[in-house]
Amino acid sequence: MNLEFEKKIIHLKDVNSTNEFANKYIDENKIQESFVITADYQKCGKGQVNNRWDSEKEKNLLISVVFSYKKNISNQFDFNIISSLAVLDILQELKVEKAKVKWPNDILINKKKVAGILIKNKIKGNEIYKSIIGLGLNVNQEVFRKFNRKATSLKIEKSKLFDLIDIRDNFLKTLKSRLSKNINKNYIDYNNSLYLKDTISTFEINGEKKVGIIKSVNKKGFLSLETENGIEVFRMKEISFLS
Repeated sequence: MNLEFEKKIIHLKDVNSTNEFANKYIDENKIQESFVITADYQKCGKGQVNNRWDSEKEKNLLISVVFSYKKNISNQFDFNIISSLAVLDILQELKVEKAKVKWPNDILINKKKVAGILIKNKIKGNEIYKSIIGLGLNVNQEVFRKFNRKATSLKIEKSKLFDLIDIRDNFLKTLKSRLSKNINKNYIDYNNSLYLKDTISTFEINGEKKVGIIKSVNKKGFLSLETENGIEVFRMKEISFLS
């Protein structure tokens, strides 16, 4: 796998979305190496399940990292794990407390959303040949639109401004570090960092409110939840968090 992504960084003033730009850039230029796209502003930033990502201009880290490699499609959740942990590693370095991964790949601080990750894989047959990891990390923004889950930022949490280039470089560093670790180690760390793990919580399943306890996420990215019916397993979009 080519991990020299930090050697080619393309910075844009504004773009519809960094993931969308990266995907088009790959197709139009037949790019083989890894690279990075960053932007000051996204006109149509996206989160999971077509949610909109809210970001003020030049306030936050908006980045897509493209990896060139070959990987079996059955292991595609590895990059959700690695990228989520890379963000947690930054927060730990900054001594930000109460940071957790909300499955599959939102990052929360004290139940408030600070980052979201969106991954797009380019696939031939059963093989991934490129993966685009898109990250929106709230850094210096202080006012957010009202969403179901409140948002926060590094500025709000630490009461100081941060240099976006430093945050970018730290993310690329922690991402490379996590890529170099054994996936079993990353898998354990991911599960140990799960939001609401081993806690009685309320979820929406098939349009109904149900109580359950998150037990783990397996290597395929499926969530195991203990309910009154025993252990049930869910894919993305099959269950919603209500707390």
